[in-house]
Amino acid sequence: MLQTQPARPLEKRGLQRGILGSKRVRDNVSAYLFLLPTLILFCVFTVYPFLNAFYISLCKWDALTPMQYVGLDNYKRLFGDSKVFTFLSHNLVFGVWTVLFKTLLGFGIALLLKERFRGVAFFRATFFMPVLMSFVAIGMLWQYIYNPASGLINSIGIALNIFGKLSAPAWLGDARLALGCIIIVDIWRWTGYHVVIFMAGLQTIPTEIYEAAVMDGASELQQLWHITIPQMHVITLTNMIFCMTGAISVFDLIYTMTSGGPYNTTKTIALYVYEQAFSTTARFGYATAINIFLFFIILIITVFMMKLMDVARKNT
Repeated sequence: MLQTQPARPLEKRGLQRGILGSKRVRDNVSAYLFLLPTLILFCVFTVYPFLNAFYISLCKWDALTPMQYVGLDNYKRLFGDSKVFTFLSHNLVFGVWTVLFKTLLGFGIALLLKERFRGVAFFRATFFMPVLMSFVAIGMLWQYIYNPASGLINSIGIALNIFGKLSAPAWLGDARLALGCIIIVDIWRWTGYHVVIFMAGLQTIPTEIYEAAVMDGASELQQLWHITIPQMHVITLTNMIFCMTGAISVFDLIYTMTSGGPYNTTKTIALYVYEQAFSTTARFGYATAINIFLFFIILIITVFMMKLMDVARKNT
């Protein structure tokens, strides 16, 4: 007669699964317990303020009287306010030029400063020095440099007769030149920051790749085009994200140098938010609605750039 096999192996297997399952549950619980303090801080300092700000954007509030819920009125007003999109266009112009020059200059200077030569430490510190300066100090310094009467640029131009019979430019007082002047200052201030990021990225490229390219007879220009630039795609896009988000939210430099003038030609969306919140009208609800709108613009740009980073990472 055939004898039936005992069920002990199945029971043992089930017991093992139960033990492994319970261990996995304990590990997950331990992981979440370790994450809990950070999660609490994130909720308290990020999630709650954002939700509170969104609620304020649905209200009419001057910070002195109780909030009055008005629904989407602030957002309707926002999309009907031509000034919002005019000042946002200033941010766009600011962003295009600063992203272009910070990326190109930062990458070029990083290529030079990654080499070993006498005084390289001095040049690295010199390029990074403006990043450590306060916006107030930078604003006062460049206001003096751009001063039409006694500024450094006009003094040199007059001494060298660069302007000829033309009068010296007013720079920050000229509606055609003011925004460009501030863009130059922003590039001067932040290029050193992007140089450091590019240098860190260049050091991650394996030297064996360059050695193999040299053995194959590749020139320095070919190495740059076929090795360095492709390997730096992710770092370049990271720098561009920093540049663009900074350009969308720029405030300090413009406030200290021109306060949005002349004739609002340098006013940005962040400065407009400040005026709406802290002017005599004190429209905190409307200002918060513009800020929420600005947040989603930055979010869309960041997500788009992150997608490009993923594509670049897969192709590297």
